[in-house]
Amino acid sequence: MAIRSEDTQPQPPPGKHKKSVPVRGIVLLTLAVVAAIAAAALLTRYMDARVAAARVPTTRIVVAAVDIPIATPIKAEWLQQVDWPATARPEGAVADPAALVNQVCVVTVYRGEPVLSAKLASGAGARSGLATLVPEGMRAVAVRVDEVVGVAGFIHPGDHVDVIVTMQPRQEAPFVSKIVLQNIKVLAVGKDIEHRGKDAREAVPVTVATLTVTSEEAERLALSASKGHILLALRGLTDELYADTRGITPPVLLATAAPEPPPVVAAAHRPAGRPAPRAVVPAAAAAPNKQVIEILRGDLYEKRAFEAQETHP
Repeated sequence: MAIRSEDTQPQPPPGKHKKSVPVRGIVLLTLAVVAAIAAAALLTRYMDARVAAARVPTTRIVVAAVDIPIATPIKAEWLQQVDWPATARPEGAVADPAALVNQVCVVTVYRGEPVLSAKLASGAGARSGLATLVPEGMRAVAVRVDEVVGVAGFIHPGDHVDVIVTMQPRQEAPFVSKIVLQNIKVLAVGKDIEHRGKDAREAVPVTVATLTVTSEEAERLALSASKGHILLALRGLTDELYADTRGITPPVLLATAAPEPPPVVAAAHRPAGRPAPRAVVPAAAAAPNKQVIEILRGDLYEKRAFEAQETHP
């Protein structure tokens, strides 16, 4: 019997081939972990590079930590420093909070809003009150108002009004109503110098309104308030048009409000040489035994009554 060469070769000991399988798995698992760590490290470096490239340089500016009221000296605890993009730094921004302490804002600065030099009263120092809100070259004039003059209490600081005066130019002359000032800013209403949006829908009863006017307008307003009766007409938020009016007097007002004359229903017979009337209307309330004729010639009115004549056969 022939013996094959494969049978004569020595066989590996039992269990030696089985031990090589776990070693290969451990090696592959180790390589996978190392590759994952390397990929994570590369991804992290890539993301850091992208973030660093997208990072915007910042600068420190002062913003309001609370709502800063108008015409009130600023306190240190009302301010805070924050990082602000350097490319979008507002003009007039301040970096040192100490430079803003005791300054006065001419407008309300809300929380988180930068405190700019343009919002501060120029040269006012530590002063506060209404004087800081009056622009250079302007005057603040207070006028007495009531429920009618003050548009039923719906005038608020920051609104614009027209001033209408009703007065008698001279003795025995008819009264005249005329707009004397237009688009005048209301600086304060009563003791309030700040407009509160939530109160815009509510009437605020006051007795005094302070208007911002020039020196010449102040003279006209003083004469109107002392010699006549003034009325404030509230303007719309975007209305800045100037209205050229001629004023109104009672005769003109009543003439424009007079009803139309009755239509012509009959023509009157006139003698030779007498001008023809413009309208002839029979009287509606004439007596049964009389005939009444009404004649209109321009602005002249004439009424004539004729006795009815009996006709005999």
